[in-house]
Amino acid sequence: MTIPLIPLHVFVFLPVIIGAVTYFLPTRWYHAVMLLGNLAVSVLAVNIFIHVRWTADIIQFVAFWPETVAIKLAADSLSAPMVMLTACFFSCTYLFSTRAAYMDKTFIFIFLMLEGALFGVFLSGDLFNIYVIMELGMIAVAILIMYKQDKQSVYDAMLYIMMNFIAMAFMMLGIAYIYRITGVLDLAVLEQRISELSNPRSVIIPYAMIMTAVSLKAALLPLFGWLPRAHGAPSAPAIVSAVLSGIQVKVGVYLLIRLNTVFSPAIDASMFFLILGFLTSVAGFLLAIAQKDIKLILAYHTVSQVGLIVMGLHMGTEVAFWGGMYHIINHALFKGLLFLSAGIIIEEYGTRSYSEIRGVLRRMPIIGIATLAGVLGITGAPFFNGSISKYFITAGVQGNLAEIGLYLINFGTILSFVKYSTILFGTPTLKKSPKMDPYVSGISLLFGAAILVGGIFGSQAVSLMYGSQYSAQGALGFQKILTFFLTLAIGVGMYYMVVQKIGGVLAGVRIFKFSFNQVTVFITLFFVSLLGFAYFTV
Repeated sequence: MTIPLIPLHVFVFLPVIIGAVTYFLPTRWYHAVMLLGNLAVSVLAVNIFIHVRWTADIIQFVAFWPETVAIKLAADSLSAPMVMLTACFFSCTYLFSTRAAYMDKTFIFIFLMLEGALFGVFLSGDLFNIYVIMELGMIAVAILIMYKQDKQSVYDAMLYIMMNFIAMAFMMLGIAYIYRITGVLDLAVLEQRISELSNPRSVIIPYAMIMTAVSLKAALLPLFGWLPRAHGAPSAPAIVSAVLSGIQVKVGVYLLIRLNTVFSPAIDASMFFLILGFLTSVAGFLLAIAQKDIKLILAYHTVSQVGLIVMGLHMGTEVAFWGGMYHIINHALFKGLLFLSAGIIIEEYGTRSYSEIRGVLRRMPIIGIATLAGVLGITGAPFFNGSISKYFITAGVQGNLAEIGLYLINFGTILSFVKYSTILFGTPTLKKSPKMDPYVSGISLLFGAAILVGGIFGSQAVSLMYGSQYSAQGALGFQKILTFFLTLAIGVGMYYMVVQKIGGVLAGVRIFKFSFNQVTVFITLFFVSLLGFAYFTV
């Protein structure tokens, strides 16, 4: 039986419409309808992906207006996998927390609004439409962060909004400027118009404005000050942190690809973003090592992994590019799982400090095993998904100085998660029996299994998702396995011999947080730096 294709705008509106129409049902029925709705959206997203992957791209002009006027929606080789990933991720996280106390009808409705906004960004082929939907998604994120109305979370959510408002003002000005120059906002037509300009430098200012906002959304150095506050907010529910890290931050990464392609006839900033990706990744793992709060360790490692992805996407080789794209999916799986399991661990132990949590594997075996799978995925352990995407990224720079940088990043990741993994071992101090939730256990194991399958069948997964054929045998070879375990041994030694003995230094790093004023200065400096780079390279 063939599932008919649905109009692309249905993905944007369906989650919101279902949530609104059934809002006044009894809570139990509402939960059931929302779960069925999420599963239906996931099936439709898979159907769209199959059509795009093996038949043709899907283009839709809203209200049948002409191409240069209508809002265009497009499902292609880049957007269709992201839509499918988003739909399946939201379905799994919804099921994971379906019994959580905070999952009332209002929370679920806002959660679904964020899902619709993410679909809108990934499918939109119109620059102004992207801006509007990003603003709506930003408001939904802020509400979800502060939903439990904890004082610190409200403060963090308001800072998140203020920082993003400044960045989005840059984007709005850039959009107005580029429209004045070209007269269009459709991405495909805009790329064509830019290629026809007699003076490529005329688009440098709008490019720098727009990409400054996008880089803040992607949490690149030095614009990531909002991310630890949002992802690591004290009372933010586990599924909020998981969705923000697994999917929402990828909006910025996705737009980096899209918009750099649009401006590529005039501007090539690959080297700028390659270097920035490396610096972001290093800063992320250094700050992660300094943390004691397990959610902040994970939050700063989102920064680090985004930097790694951006490096892969801007290395200039196909294998590294598709390795970066595959790492987007892998990161969603292992970081989503780590945030979900961290929420359960914090709830069970009543603390967020890694030094006060011990024996998770003995006390909560399923959560412990799932956490271990996430750790093995993010560190690039052989046979786990991170090893494949990292292998492809590294393969794109063999013999280059960037290869040394990638080894440094991987060592920093391993060192950080040697520290994080101490929560798994030892003797648990709690005596009462842990709570058991079949939904939590089932989804945790499902994520863990996906991380393992994505490593064992890594090359097949890349071929399935993107149609690119690359051998990943080297990632599972003896040399790579030996390298991983030697790096792990060095990381363990470094943790016990160095990290544990410089607590005073780490404490000084730990208390530092970017203020709103500092972030606004960084936004300006970033804009000036990108503007200068573009000016001298065009």
